[in-house]
Amino acid sequence: MAPANASFDALVTTTLKNYRKVLSDNITGHQALWYQMKAKGFIREDEGGTSIVEPLLTGTNSTVRSFSGYDIIDTTPQEGISAAEFSWKQIAGSVSISGEEEFKNSGSKTKILSLLEAKLTQLEESMKLVLNEQLFGDGTANSGKDLTGLALAVEEGTAWSTYGGIDSSLAANAFWRNQWLGTVGSFAANGLDTWRTLFNSASRSSSKPTLIVTTQAVFEAYEKSLTVNERFTDMKLGDAGFQNLLYKATPIVFDEDAQSGYTYFLNADFLRFVIGKGRNFVNTPFQKPENQEAKVSQVILYGNLTCNNRARQAVATGITTP
Repeated sequence: MAPANASFDALVTTTLKNYRKVLSDNITGHQALWYQMKAKGFIREDEGGTSIVEPLLTGTNSTVRSFSGYDIIDTTPQEGISAAEFSWKQIAGSVSISGEEEFKNSGSKTKILSLLEAKLTQLEESMKLVLNEQLFGDGTANSGKDLTGLALAVEEGTAWSTYGGIDSSLAANAFWRNQWLGTVGSFAANGLDTWRTLFNSASRSSSKPTLIVTTQAVFEAYEKSLTVNERFTDMKLGDAGFQNLLYKATPIVFDEDAQSGYTYFLNADFLRFVIGKGRNFVNTPFQKPENQEAKVSQVILYGNLTCNNRARQAVATGITTP
Protein backbone atom coordinates (compact mmCIF):
# COMPACT_ATOMS: atom_id res chain seq x y z
CA MET A 1 0.00 0.00 0.00
CA ALA A 2 1.37 3.43 -0.91
CA PRO A 3 2.21 5.75 1.99
CA ALA A 4 -0.31 8.44 2.91
CA ASN A 5 2.22 11.02 1.71
CA ALA A 6 4.68 9.62 -0.81
CA SER A 7 7.38 12.13 0.15
CA PHE A 8 7.29 11.04 3.78
CA ASP A 9 8.24 7.37 3.85
CA ALA A 10 9.05 5.71 7.16
CA LEU A 11 12.75 6.50 6.95
CA VAL A 12 12.46 10.17 5.98
CA THR A 13 9.71 10.81 8.51
CA THR A 14 11.81 9.52 11.40
CA THR A 15 15.25 10.78 10.43
CA LEU A 16 16.00 13.44 7.82
CA LYS A 17 13.04 15.79 8.09
CA ASN A 18 12.61 18.15 11.01
CA TYR A 19 9.09 16.84 11.36
CA ARG A 20 8.03 16.14 14.94
CA LYS A 21 9.53 14.78 18.13
CA VAL A 22 6.59 12.42 18.68
CA LEU A 23 4.75 10.40 16.10
CA SER A 24 1.11 11.43 15.82
CA ASP A 25 -1.40 8.65 16.25
CA ASN A 26 -3.60 9.00 13.18
CA ILE A 27 -5.13 5.53 13.09
CA THR A 28 -6.70 4.48 16.36
CA GLY A 29 -9.89 6.58 16.39
CA HIS A 30 -12.43 5.56 19.04
CA GLN A 31 -11.39 2.03 20.01
CA ALA A 32 -13.10 2.54 23.35
CA LEU A 33 -13.90 -1.05 24.25
CA TRP A 34 -10.32 -2.29 24.60
CA TYR A 35 -9.33 0.82 26.57
CA GLN A 36 -12.29 0.42 28.90
CA MET A 37 -11.59 -3.23 29.50
CA LYS A 38 -8.15 -2.25 30.73
CA ALA A 39 -9.40 0.69 32.77
CA LYS A 40 -12.52 -0.89 34.30
CA GLY A 41 -11.09 -4.16 35.59
CA PHE A 42 -12.10 -6.52 32.76
CA ILE A 43 -8.54 -7.85 32.31
CA ARG A 44 -7.22 -10.96 34.08
CA GLU A 45 -3.95 -12.80 33.58
CA ASP A 46 -3.93 -16.60 33.79
CA GLU A 47 -1.31 -19.32 33.71
CA GLY A 48 -1.18 -21.48 30.62
CA GLY A 49 -3.25 -24.58 30.01
CA THR A 50 -5.08 -26.31 27.21
CA SER A 51 -8.04 -23.94 27.65
CA ILE A 52 -9.52 -21.22 29.87
CA VAL A 53 -12.03 -22.65 32.35
CA GLU A 54 -14.60 -20.47 34.11
CA PRO A 55 -16.47 -22.13 37.05
CA LEU A 56 -20.23 -21.51 36.97
CA LEU A 57 -22.93 -21.53 39.63
CA THR A 58 -25.95 -22.98 37.86
CA GLY A 59 -28.22 -23.55 40.85
CA THR A 60 -28.68 -22.88 44.56
CA ASN A 61 -27.85 -25.11 47.54
CA SER A 62 -31.16 -26.65 48.60
CA THR A 63 -29.89 -27.74 52.05
CA VAL A 64 -30.06 -24.24 53.51
CA ARG A 65 -33.05 -23.83 55.85
CA SER A 66 -33.94 -22.91 59.40
CA PHE A 67 -33.75 -25.49 62.23
CA SER A 68 -34.05 -25.81 65.99
CA GLY A 69 -32.82 -28.20 68.66
CA TYR A 70 -32.10 -31.70 67.35
CA ASP A 71 -33.57 -31.19 63.88
CA ILE A 72 -31.74 -33.09 61.17
CA ILE A 73 -29.61 -30.86 58.96
CA ASP A 74 -29.83 -31.84 55.31
CA THR A 75 -26.53 -33.19 53.98
CA THR A 76 -27.75 -34.12 50.51
CA PRO A 77 -24.87 -33.72 48.03
CA GLN A 78 -25.46 -30.70 45.88
CA GLU A 79 -25.06 -30.13 42.17
CA GLY A 80 -25.50 -26.77 40.45
CA ILE A 81 -21.79 -26.20 39.83
CA SER A 82 -20.46 -26.47 36.29
CA ALA A 83 -17.88 -24.79 34.09
CA ALA A 84 -17.59 -23.00 30.77
CA GLU A 85 -14.52 -23.66 28.66
CA PHE A 86 -12.91 -21.26 26.20
CA SER A 87 -10.08 -21.74 23.74
CA TRP A 88 -6.95 -19.67 23.85
CA LYS A 89 -6.82 -17.34 20.84
CA GLN A 90 -3.63 -15.83 19.48
CA ILE A 91 -2.90 -12.49 17.83
CA ALA A 92 0.51 -11.56 16.45
CA GLY A 93 2.22 -9.08 14.19
CA SER A 94 5.78 -8.59 13.09
CA VAL A 95 8.17 -5.68 12.75
CA SER A 96 11.33 -5.63 10.64
CA ILE A 97 14.18 -3.22 10.15
CA SER A 98 16.83 -3.47 7.46
CA GLY A 99 20.49 -2.85 8.02
CA GLU A 100 20.29 0.15 5.71
CA GLU A 101 17.39 1.66 7.65
CA GLU A 102 19.19 1.08 10.93
CA PHE A 103 22.40 2.69 9.63
CA LYS A 104 20.70 5.77 8.16
CA ASN A 105 18.68 6.25 11.34
CA SER A 106 21.69 6.11 13.68
CA GLY A 107 23.19 9.58 13.24
CA SER A 108 22.73 11.63 16.39
CA LYS A 109 22.46 14.97 14.55
CA THR A 110 19.70 13.93 12.17
CA LYS A 111 17.87 11.49 14.38
CA ILE A 112 14.35 12.62 15.27
CA LEU A 113 13.36 9.43 16.99
CA SER A 114 14.24 5.82 16.74
CA LEU A 115 12.90 4.22 13.59
CA LEU A 116 12.64 0.96 15.44
CA GLU A 117 10.57 2.50 18.24
CA ALA A 118 8.31 4.08 15.62
CA LYS A 119 7.78 0.74 13.91
CA LEU A 120 7.04 -0.98 17.24
CA THR A 121 4.55 1.75 18.13
CA GLN A 122 2.89 1.34 14.74
CA LEU A 123 2.65 -2.42 15.25
CA GLU A 124 1.29 -2.21 18.80
CA GLU A 125 -1.36 0.36 17.81
CA SER A 126 -2.32 -1.78 14.80
CA MET A 127 -2.69 -4.78 17.10
CA LYS A 128 -5.01 -2.78 19.34
CA LEU A 129 -7.14 -1.92 16.30
CA VAL A 130 -7.44 -5.57 15.32
CA LEU A 131 -8.03 -6.66 18.92
CA ASN A 132 -10.79 -4.12 19.44
CA GLU A 133 -12.50 -5.12 16.19
CA GLN A 134 -12.37 -8.81 17.12
CA LEU A 135 -13.83 -8.09 20.57
CA PHE A 136 -17.10 -7.23 18.82
CA GLY A 137 -17.08 -10.38 16.66
CA ASP A 138 -18.31 -13.93 17.25
CA GLY A 139 -14.98 -15.73 16.83
CA THR A 140 -15.82 -17.43 13.54
CA ALA A 141 -13.70 -15.21 11.27
CA ASN A 142 -10.35 -16.41 9.94
CA SER A 143 -11.45 -20.05 10.20
CA GLY A 144 -12.44 -19.62 13.85
CA LYS A 145 -9.08 -18.17 14.92
CA ASP A 146 -10.46 -14.75 15.90
CA LEU A 147 -11.37 -13.87 19.49
CA THR A 148 -14.74 -15.09 20.77
CA GLY A 149 -16.18 -11.61 21.17
CA LEU A 150 -19.38 -9.89 22.25
CA ALA A 151 -21.41 -11.04 19.26
CA LEU A 152 -21.42 -14.49 20.88
CA ALA A 153 -20.80 -13.71 24.56
CA VAL A 154 -23.69 -11.21 24.71
CA GLU A 155 -25.71 -12.28 21.72
CA GLU A 156 -28.98 -11.18 20.24
CA GLY A 157 -31.32 -13.96 21.22
CA THR A 158 -33.25 -14.81 18.08
CA ALA A 159 -31.40 -18.14 18.13
CA TRP A 160 -29.33 -18.92 21.22
CA SER A 161 -25.92 -20.45 20.52
CA THR A 162 -23.40 -22.75 22.13
CA TYR A 163 -20.98 -20.60 24.10
CA GLY A 164 -18.20 -21.82 26.35
CA GLY A 165 -19.22 -25.38 25.48
CA ILE A 166 -22.79 -24.90 26.83
CA ASP A 167 -25.75 -24.99 24.48
CA SER A 168 -27.89 -22.06 25.60
CA SER A 169 -30.69 -22.97 23.19
CA LEU A 170 -31.72 -25.82 25.52
CA ALA A 171 -34.39 -25.01 28.09
CA ALA A 172 -32.29 -26.68 30.79
CA ASN A 173 -29.54 -24.17 30.07
CA ALA A 174 -31.69 -21.05 30.11
CA PHE A 175 -29.46 -19.78 32.95
CA TRP A 176 -26.76 -19.38 30.27
CA ARG A 177 -28.53 -16.62 28.36
CA ASN A 178 -27.79 -12.93 28.50
CA GLN A 179 -30.50 -10.27 28.74
CA TRP A 180 -31.71 -9.15 25.33
CA LEU A 181 -34.32 -6.92 23.75
CA GLY A 182 -34.44 -6.80 19.95
CA THR A 183 -36.02 -4.68 17.22
CA VAL A 184 -36.14 -1.76 19.61
CA GLY A 185 -36.92 0.78 16.90
CA SER A 186 -36.68 4.52 17.41
CA PHE A 187 -34.39 5.51 20.27
CA ALA A 188 -36.39 8.68 20.82
CA ALA A 189 -39.57 6.62 21.32
CA ASN A 190 -38.27 3.42 22.92
CA GLY A 191 -34.59 3.75 23.71
CA LEU A 192 -34.65 4.86 27.33
CA ASP A 193 -37.39 2.40 28.25
CA THR A 194 -35.37 -0.41 26.69
CA TRP A 195 -32.17 0.67 28.42
CA ARG A 196 -33.97 0.89 31.77
CA THR A 197 -35.38 -2.62 31.46
CA LEU A 198 -32.09 -4.19 30.34
CA PHE A 199 -30.00 -2.36 32.93
CA ASN A 200 -32.30 -3.46 35.74
CA SER A 201 -32.61 -7.02 34.42
CA ALA A 202 -28.82 -7.34 34.25
CA SER A 203 -28.42 -6.05 37.82
CA ARG A 204 -28.60 -8.04 41.01
CA SER A 205 -28.11 -6.61 44.50
CA SER A 206 -25.05 -4.34 44.33
CA SER A 207 -23.79 -5.83 41.07
CA LYS A 208 -24.77 -3.81 38.03
CA PRO A 209 -23.37 -3.05 34.59
CA THR A 210 -20.04 -1.26 34.81
CA LEU A 211 -19.79 -0.15 31.19
CA ILE A 212 -22.24 0.67 28.40
CA VAL A 213 -20.92 0.53 24.83
CA THR A 214 -22.86 1.65 21.79
CA THR A 215 -22.50 3.34 18.41
CA GLN A 216 -21.88 7.02 17.84
CA ALA A 217 -25.41 7.43 16.44
CA VAL A 218 -27.07 5.91 19.52
CA PHE A 219 -24.72 7.80 21.85
CA GLU A 220 -25.73 11.08 20.20
CA ALA A 221 -29.41 10.15 20.40
CA TYR A 222 -29.03 9.59 24.15
CA GLU A 223 -27.09 12.85 24.49
CA LYS A 224 -29.84 14.69 22.65
CA SER A 225 -32.41 13.35 25.11
CA LEU A 226 -30.65 14.95 28.07
CA THR A 227 -30.82 18.44 29.40
CA VAL A 228 -27.54 20.25 29.97
CA ASN A 229 -27.69 19.64 33.72
CA GLU A 230 -28.11 15.90 33.19
CA ARG A 231 -24.98 15.43 31.06
CA PHE A 232 -22.73 13.96 33.71
CA THR A 233 -19.50 12.35 32.54
CA ASP A 234 -16.74 10.11 33.81
CA MET A 235 -13.76 12.43 34.28
CA LYS A 236 -11.16 9.65 33.92
CA LEU A 237 -12.59 8.72 30.55
CA GLY A 238 -12.59 12.33 29.50
CA ASP A 239 -8.97 12.70 30.51
CA ALA A 240 -8.16 9.69 28.32
CA GLY A 241 -9.74 11.43 25.33
CA PHE A 242 -13.01 9.47 25.14
CA GLN A 243 -16.33 11.25 24.90
CA ASN A 244 -18.64 9.75 27.46
CA LEU A 245 -21.83 10.23 29.42
CA LEU A 246 -23.33 8.46 32.42
CA TYR A 247 -26.49 6.39 32.64
CA LYS A 248 -27.44 5.36 36.18
CA ALA A 249 -23.87 6.34 37.16
CA THR A 250 -22.45 3.90 34.57
CA PRO A 251 -20.19 5.30 31.83
CA ILE A 252 -21.47 5.19 28.25
CA VAL A 253 -18.96 5.30 25.40
CA PHE A 254 -19.29 4.86 21.66
CA ASP A 255 -16.98 2.71 19.62
CA GLU A 256 -16.59 2.73 15.86
CA ASP A 257 -16.43 -1.08 15.84
CA ALA A 258 -19.81 -1.49 17.54
CA GLN A 259 -22.51 -3.01 15.36
CA SER A 260 -25.12 -0.61 14.05
CA GLY A 261 -28.14 -0.30 16.34
CA TYR A 262 -26.55 -2.16 19.27
CA THR A 263 -26.04 -1.14 22.90
CA TYR A 264 -24.14 -3.44 25.26
CA PHE A 265 -24.46 -3.42 29.05
CA LEU A 266 -21.34 -5.14 30.40
CA ASN A 267 -20.46 -6.20 33.94
CA ALA A 268 -16.76 -6.59 34.75
CA ASP A 269 -17.59 -8.81 37.74
CA PHE A 270 -18.42 -11.64 35.34
CA LEU A 271 -16.95 -10.73 31.95
CA ARG A 272 -13.20 -10.93 31.48
CA PHE A 273 -10.55 -10.67 28.84
CA VAL A 274 -8.13 -13.34 29.99
CA ILE A 275 -4.50 -12.93 28.93
CA GLY A 276 -1.96 -15.74 28.99
CA LYS A 277 0.84 -15.08 31.41
CA GLY A 278 4.01 -14.27 29.52
CA ARG A 279 2.05 -13.61 26.32
CA ASN A 280 0.79 -10.09 27.00
CA PHE A 281 1.96 -8.22 23.89
CA VAL A 282 5.35 -9.83 24.45
CA ASN A 283 8.19 -9.03 22.06
CA THR A 284 10.20 -11.95 20.76
CA PRO A 285 13.96 -11.36 20.32
CA PHE A 286 14.99 -9.91 16.99
CA GLN A 287 16.24 -12.58 14.60
CA LYS A 288 18.39 -12.06 11.52
CA PRO A 289 17.39 -14.12 8.47
CA GLU A 290 20.29 -15.98 6.89
CA ASN A 291 19.81 -14.38 3.46
CA GLN A 292 18.97 -10.78 4.43
CA GLU A 293 20.61 -7.88 6.21
CA ALA A 294 17.59 -7.28 8.36
CA LYS A 295 16.08 -8.02 11.76
CA VAL A 296 12.58 -9.36 12.45
CA SER A 297 10.61 -9.55 15.70
CA GLN A 298 7.07 -10.54 16.58
CA VAL A 299 4.67 -9.10 19.15
CA ILE A 300 2.38 -11.84 20.46
CA LEU A 301 -0.80 -11.91 22.54
CA TYR A 302 -2.57 -15.01 23.89
CA GLY A 303 -6.05 -14.48 25.28
CA ASN A 304 -9.80 -14.57 24.84
CA LEU A 305 -12.98 -13.00 26.13
CA THR A 306 -14.67 -15.17 28.76
CA CYS A 307 -17.81 -15.00 30.88
CA ASN A 308 -19.06 -16.85 33.97
CA ASN A 309 -22.48 -15.21 34.24
CA ARG A 310 -24.19 -14.26 31.02
CA ALA A 311 -27.38 -13.23 32.83
CA ARG A 312 -25.55 -10.18 34.17
CA GLN A 313 -24.77 -8.97 30.64
CA ALA A 314 -27.29 -7.40 28.27
CA VAL A 315 -27.69 -6.13 24.73
CA ALA A 316 -30.30 -4.06 22.92
CA THR A 317 -30.50 -4.48 19.14
CA GLY A 318 -32.39 -2.87 16.30
CA ILE A 319 -32.11 0.67 17.66
CA THR A 320 -32.79 3.28 14.99
CA THR A 321 -31.90 6.96 15.07
CA PRO A 322 -32.94 9.90 12.85
